[in-house]
Amino acid sequence: MAKEQTVSKRQLEIQLGKLKILETPKLGLEQYPVSSEVAAELLYMAGFEHRDLHGETIDLGTGTGRLAIGAVIMGSMKVVGVDIDERSIALARENAIAAGVQVEWVVSDVDEVVGKYDTVIMNPPYGTRSPHLDVRFLKRAFELAPISYSIHKSSTRDYLRGVIAKKNRKVDDVRTMSLNIPHLFPFHHKKWENVKVDLYRIVS
Repeated sequence: MAKEQTVSKRQLEIQLGKLKILETPKLGLEQYPVSSEVAAELLYMAGFEHRDLHGETIDLGTGTGRLAIGAVIMGSMKVVGVDIDERSIALARENAIAAGVQVEWVVSDVDEVVGKYDTVIMNPPYGTRSPHLDVRFLKRAFELAPISYSIHKSSTRDYLRGVIAKKNRKVDDVRTMSLNIPHLFPFHHKKWENVKVDLYRIVS
């Protein structure tokens, strides 16, 4: 049985903020880290407001594991973190040890993931470098679980709602936040880049 979560959103944000991110991310994989603020909001939305993090949870495109680790902290019985990048998974393992949590880490393309889960959580690529990569992640999420939590650029809202509707899914909850991305790539001209993102709860 999953443990009952007792951590506050602020405590969760602080814990997630201590986790390491890749210092040299790959632009082609759109390895933009989810901020601790946005991660905590999504996890609290899933785990506290909707009680969707008690069963088995999978984090697609987990990166260095911020959402997956947070899901364990919020009380998920089992969490799997999947990423195609071995460097990211290696750092995710370090982060999980530092946080004192157990996550099953898998190096894999999202299309090769097998199994059924209660909930998908993810901060997928936004599709800015590889068009429609965000949609590919969404469609895979729908195949793996009845409930999905996902983060997307607000500018794609109308398009994504159409994609979701065509897959016979419904946006049950959505909220907009500012995602601060640290200076990671040469085209970043400021210490922090600010992107408006939508946090979705999508149900079947």
